[in-house]
Amino acid sequence: MKDSYTIERECSNCGSKEQISVSRREAAFELVDINEVVGKNCKKCSATKFIIYYQTPDLDFELLKEWATNPELYLMGQDEELLLADEKYLDNILNILDNVALLDHKRNLLMDALCVIVYDNTIDDNKQKDENLKERVIKELNKRIYQLKQADDWIMDYIKEVVYPQLELKEK
Repeated sequence: MKDSYTIERECSNCGSKEQISVSRREAAFELVDINEVVGKNCKKCSATKFIIYYQTPDLDFELLKEWATNPELYLMGQDEELLLADEKYLDNILNILDNVALLDHKRNLLMDALCVIVYDNTIDDNKQKDENLKERVIKELNKRIYQLKQADDWIMDYIKEVVYPQLELKEK
């Protein structure tokens, strides 16, 4: 596991690049603003517009648990459920849902991420559907219907239209 990750910015005007190293935790939660560290202006041309690149770690159980229990932490500014809707995070998501006293909105995001996995592996547009993954997540969602109902308002209607008919819901 790496100890150090890179944040790099590239000047939109002249292409000059600057980078800093951050810790695994700082990278995971984007806790460091490169502009605050190196200044708001390009060192070459003084421009203030940059493209910023983040090197981010995979989320292990400890990072995901910290995120799930801390209201101040974000994995990204929006659409965190899309980042989390990945098979590599599935076991940690399930472990956290079952064993960690997590914040309501983070529980909702995790449940939404599970629904996104089912959705992505159901729709015809996805040419790389994984039927086994979809069936596993459906089984896991069925074990957590109460949590799913708590998250219902967070889940987009188009996701629910595809996912909910595949679940063992008493009331849809």
